Amino acid sequence: MLKIDRQTAIEQELAKNGSVLIPALSQQLHCSEETIRRDLRELEASGKLTRTHGGAYLMEKYDKSYPTKLRKIYFQDIKSRMARCAFQYVRENDVIMLDSSTTCLELARTLVDAKYNVTVITNSLLICELCSERLSNINLVCLGGTFRRRTSSFTGYHTTDILSGYHADRAFISCPKITPEQGMSDNHLNEAKVREGMLLHAQERILLMDHTKFGPSANVLFGSLELIDRIITDEPVDGRWDAVQSRTGLKIEYCG
Repeated sequence: MLKIDRQTAIEQELAKNGSVLIPALSQQLHCSEETIRRDLRELEASGKLTRTHGGAYLMEKYDKSYPTKLRKIYFQDIKSRMARCAFQYVRENDVIMLDSSTTCLELARTLVDAKYNVTVITNSLLICELCSERLSNINLVCLGGTFRRRTSSFTGYHTTDILSGYHADRAFISCPKITPEQGMSDNHLNEAKVREGMLLHAQERILLMDHTKFGPSANVLFGSLELIDRIITDEPVDGRWDAVQSRTGLKIEYCG
């Protein structure tokens, strides 16, 4: 296949799905993954897509969030390890809240596999599908609202209004970025409001953050560090966090 035909096919897939994965394109277009990477570099240089690890996506005009299709493949082993660390804080018959992050999706999978008797309250369509399609002991509460295809989640006033009627034993969330100075931040206001609501309506608040999320803030600041009790991460954090732990009582757990 000629390069111009390959790149046209890639653009058509992006227009159809919003994101593409390199292995799938390689198989579909009958060429090597390195050839696809070169095509993606050229298309990015011409402003037609945004490359990321393992694929590419179309940047929405006012939304910097990565599509769920791509987020699911990033750091899969790290997410599984963090989910196992988080699992130790769940008790039988707990009511827990899980946001739409792919790390919480891994935690939900761990709960299903363990056949725990818990109630899960979530705005994630993927978690709802996981808990409903497999044999499990999970009592599922799906928060409705406006569906965001990019993140496979429900957000908006309807979602936060329903959420306000619940109180959980534990809330597990993730978010795009966190800093000692500005706390938690998100790329989308409505997603931020759901995460904030989960923290406000839970007895214990646990943040699941891989090492890439400790950095410059995203665009929507939504929660100070006083809102969380524990951070579970995959790599040791830098020394700036020592003062935060002393000031707030926040516990940071490293799952090595």
